Formats: sequence, C-alpha cells, structure tokens
Amino acid sequence: MNPRERVLKALEHEEPDRVPLDETIDWAHLHPWVYAANYLGAKTYEELRRKLGIDLRRVGGSMQEELKLPQTQKPGSVFEDEWGIKSEITADGVHTRIVYHPLQHIPLNEFEFPSFDRVFDRAADLVKVWREEFFVQGVMHGTFFEISRSLRGFNKFLVDLYENPGFVNELLDRLLKYRLEMGKRFIELGVDCIQLGDDFGAQTGMIVHPNLWRKYFKPRMKTLIDELKKREDVYFWYHSDGNIEPIISDLIEIGVNILNPIQPDCMDPAKIKEKYGDKITLHGTISVQETMQFGSEEDVKSEVIKRIKTCGFGGGLIIAPAHGLQPSTPFRNIIALYEAAKKHGRYPLTK
Repeated sequence: MNPRERVLKALEHEEPDRVPLDETIDWAHLHPWVYAANYLGAKTYEELRRKLGIDLRRVGGSMQEELKLPQTQKPGSVFEDEWGIKSEITADGVHTRIVYHPLQHIPLNEFEFPSFDRVFDRAADLVKVWREEFFVQGVMHGTFFEISRSLRGFNKFLVDLYENPGFVNELLDRLLKYRLEMGKRFIELGVDCIQLGDDFGAQTGMIVHPNLWRKYFKPRMKTLIDELKKREDVYFWYHSDGNIEPIISDLIEIGVNILNPIQPDCMDPAKIKEKYGDKITLHGTISVQETMQFGSEEDVKSEVIKRIKTCGFGGGLIIAPAHGLQPSTPFRNIIALYEAAKKHGRYPLTK
C-alpha cells in the first residue's frame, strides 16, 4: 500500500496497513527538524519526509526544500508581506508581532488583494511528481478569519463583528471570491484535498462565539466547499488551534473531512473520536505544548501508542504533531514520534 492509498483508505474510515503520518512544519522554527535531518543523513526536506514515513504532501505554501537553520533576525526589524501587513521581529529574534494593519489606514474599497500567482509557481510540477505516490493537498490557511483580523487588527475586527457588520460582510465576501479562485486553481492541478483553516479556538474555548461563527463564517465556508466540490470530489482539511468542540458538528455538516490538530492540551482526542470519529478524520493529536517540547522519548512513544489505541480503530486517524514545533523541541522526540507510530500503528490494532 503506497502513502496515497493509505491516506485515502483512512479517510474513508477503513483500516489501511498502518496509521498514516504527517508533519506540521513552521518554517520560522525549523531547528528541531534540521537537527533530525542531520542525524538521519537527510539533505533535503523531501529526504527527511521519506525517512520519517510521512504520507502527505502540500503545495501552495512555503515551498522551501533545503533544510537549514533560520537566521536569527535583529529584534525590532520590520518586514511587509504581500497583503501589506507589517510585522516586527520580537526580542528573541525568531517570533514576530504585527505592527501595521492595512485596513486601519486604507478604506476597504481602495484596498487591492494581492495576486496569488506566486502560490502556484512550483505547484503544478510538484503535483505531477507526487500525485501517484502521495496524498497531495493545496494550502489555503488563514482562509477568512485570520487574514481578516491581520488586515484589520485583532481587537478592531472582533468589535467589527458586533458593530460593523456591513464592513465585515464586504470583506468576507471579497475573501470568499478570492479563495474560490485559488481553490479552482488547485483543483485544476489535480490535488486530492483543499487545506483550509482559521484559528477560532483558545485554550479554554472559542475566540469568537459559536453564534457569530455561524452568522459570518459558516455560510461562506459552506459556499466555498460546495462550489469547489461541484468541480471535483476533493477532500477538505480544516485547521483551528484550541478548543473548537462547539462547532465540530457544524464543520462536518458543511463538508469538512479532516480536522486538525485536535489539540490534546484542550480537547480530548479519544472523546472526539468517540463522538465524531465515523464522520471525520482526526489529524495531529500529539501535544507540542507538553510532550514534544518537554517530554522524554518514552513520553512521546507513550502518547503515540495511547492515541493509536484510542483513536486509530476503524481508520480516521492521521498522526502528526499538533502544531509547529518550538525551536527548543528535542530532535530525538521527532524521531521517536514517527518510529513509534510506524511500529505500533500497524493494522489490525492490538488491544
């Protein structure tokens, strides 16, 4: 069974030869992945993925292939992205914070969305290379909420949801049109899955009340999924950090197939599997807040085995770190995760 067949079988809630594996790389915090690659003798990102047994591939995000340590940048340095959002390097030289929100300074009707052509610079070639062997996803992270709050400012956009619905509707409608065009391009390339996501969850609950999410975001997400499914029967992957259990049933209703990351520090993956596991595939589930960063190799192995035993039955599970790893994460914990999953994730699972 090749990686693509393995993932497809798991998504259909059938048991493949083993639990599929994925990664969650933050290109600004590559440190543990680079150390793992050096230890395993991998020269490129693709070599590392193959050595670890990762079954999924992505196009449309950061297409960096060389694995090297990110350069520490001068604190206080400011850079601007294609949306005109400006971010400042924080004191540690690694993290950033947004310091300029364009839609606090430019009227929405004068603001021009950026071209997304660069997203597809290498995507077509990579889909051709990977499509027969791997499950390929087209990435559209920050689908609605994250880009809106970055453009407008977090606090201002939350206030807008209550006090300025005309502005919110206009912005989200423009974003819907933009994402539809991106999604169509991905489908034309032949991806298996469209990867969507917005961080609606905090550690203890949702950032936005579920009723507000249903008012503004659910109908547009449904339209996006419905329109793209008319063109091709692709899968839909949805990311949100934090505790978003109040809207999981809604996500299933509108056609989401894969939910990431089922953050175990604030949601119980076993309970999510028990309640929704026949309708949605769990992706992630391995703690980066605690186990990957602060645990031992045995701790990582133990969590992987627990997740397989409680969430792997009947397919519907893809194991990966629940988020990008922090620079301080021991690289041996990465290797322990994938070795344990490959050893103990073989079907049929033993009790």
